[in-house]
Amino acid sequence: MYPYKIIWDIDLYDIFLTVGFISALIVFDIYTTKRKMKSKIQTFYLILGIVSIFVGLYSAELFQSVFNYIKTGEFKFQGLTFYGGLIGGTIIFLTGFFLVGKFIFKDKEHISSFKELLEVAPCCITVAHAFGRLGCLTAGCCYGLETDGFPGFHMHVQTNSGYVEGTFLPTQLYESLFLFGLFVFLSVRYFKGKPRNLSVYLIAYGLWRFFMEFLRIDERGAFLPFLTPAQAISILAVILGIILIFIFSKSEKNSKKAP
Repeated sequence: MYPYKIIWDIDLYDIFLTVGFISALIVFDIYTTKRKMKSKIQTFYLILGIVSIFVGLYSAELFQSVFNYIKTGEFKFQGLTFYGGLIGGTIIFLTGFFLVGKFIFKDKEHISSFKELLEVAPCCITVAHAFGRLGCLTAGCCYGLETDGFPGFHMHVQTNSGYVEGTFLPTQLYESLFLFGLFVFLSVRYFKGKPRNLSVYLIAYGLWRFFMEFLRIDERGAFLPFLTPAQAISILAVILGIILIFIFSKSEKNSKKAP
C-alpha cells in the first residue's frame, strides 16, 4: 500500500503502531478511572504496561526471527509477530507484577485488583492490535491470497527476496475490523461488569486468527507441516481461554460456599 518513509526513518507502520500503544494506555487509564481503581495501583500498572510494550516489541522481533530461520535457515531480525510480542510482554508484566509489586505494596494491595486487570487488559490489547494491523496493511506484511481484482487491494508486499507488487486479499484490514469490533464488545462487557473478558478474548481471537491463516500467504516458517506458527499458538490460546473459564468458575463457587 504505502511502505515508504514519510519523515526521517518513520513510515505509516511506525505511526499506526505508536497510535495503537498510546490508545491502549489511554483506554486503560479511562476505564480503570471510571471503575475507581486506586491511583497508586493504576500508576503501577501503567508503568508496567509501558515497560512491557517496549520489551514486547523486541520479543515480537525475536519470535519473527525464529520463524524466519525455520523458513529460510537464516537468522535475521526482520519483521514483528503479534503473538511473540504478546507472550514476551505478558511474561515481563507478570514478572514485574509479582516480584516488583511485592516490594511496593507491602499489604499486597495490588493482588486484590488483579481480577480487575484481567478484565480490562483484553480491551487494551485489542485496540492496540487493531491499529497495528492497519500498520501492517500500509507496510505490505501479513497479506492474503493473490487475486485478480475485487476484493483484493493493490499492494507492495514483503517477501524474503524484497517487495513484490500485485493484488492481494487485505487480510490485515479484515483482522483490524474484527479487532475493533471485539474491542467494542469487550468494552461493553467490562462496563456492564460481566466477567471472563480474558477468556472471551483468547477464544474469540484464537478462533478468528486460526481461520484467517488459511487466507494468508506471507512467507513464514512452520512448527508443524500442517499448521502455521500462528495457528499452533491460536489453538493454545483457545485451550487456555477454556481452562480459565473452569478455573474462575470453580473459584467463584468456592467463594460463595465459604462462610
